[in-house]
Amino acid sequence: MTIRGAGLRRAKGGMKGFWANLTAHYKKLGGVLLVGHRVEKLESMNNGYMVITRKGTFLARQVVSAIPAENTMTIAPPNIKQILNRYVTRDNDRYESAIVVFLGVPESEVSCQPITHHQLLYDYNLPLGNGNNMFISVSAQGDTDSAPKEYRAVMISTHCKLSEWRHLTEEAYQQKKEDMGKHLINLAKQVYPQLGTNAVLYEVGTPRTYQKYTGRINGTVGGIRQNLQNSNQKAMPHDIGIKNFRMVGDTTWPGLGTVACIVGSKIVADQLLNN
Repeated sequence: MTIRGAGLRRAKGGMKGFWANLTAHYKKLGGVLLVGHRVEKLESMNNGYMVITRKGTFLARQVVSAIPAENTMTIAPPNIKQILNRYVTRDNDRYESAIVVFLGVPESEVSCQPITHHQLLYDYNLPLGNGNNMFISVSAQGDTDSAPKEYRAVMISTHCKLSEWRHLTEEAYQQKKEDMGKHLINLAKQVYPQLGTNAVLYEVGTPRTYQKYTGRINGTVGGIRQNLQNSNQKAMPHDIGIKNFRMVGDTTWPGLGTVACIVGSKIVADQLLNN
């Protein structure tokens, strides 16, 4: 797998550490980062756009939307919404989500393995997702930005179908969430037999979690399941044909994952800088 051969690793401090370093570099270059400015509407103007947020209105010559296409549609002007709707409607039944277990454990529970990133496939004959294929990521020894001394942070993640989490009663949802958390930890014990025995932190994230905390419609995660009709040249492009507007993120090319989204964003940044 190419990204592993290129040195895939977990950033110090996890994704929080990754973004802290990225935003610090961005600000050093002169960038301005505004947080908590949820965009409520995007309006076209003669030479750009009016970006209306809950904390103020901004004028922009160029707009790059890094939120999912279906979220962009809820704030976009009609001409952008019409184009995005072609892709969202085409791929409506191919959106998925994820289940994630977050653990804080004593170092002794993971010290049996020098490798801190694992991809597991439990049974070749079973469908993917719900733990049959999953990732385990463990913070490095000495990474006290992720966990206190003598403890490690562990993340277990797997894809799941949105339909399996819809229309559940609160009782059924809580039971399913508990069962999936236990299931993923039990599978992870193939690599770390003592994992979770004395966990000091245990949290389970579901599609509902992603919907609540990230605002992604229905809690979708990881873009769309790709096939010959929606990938590569047939994927949603960064430039959808609207002047001074670009799309990036996991619902456009090249797809899901941190690496893919950064590649797409770099391509768009280079295009805008060269204009």
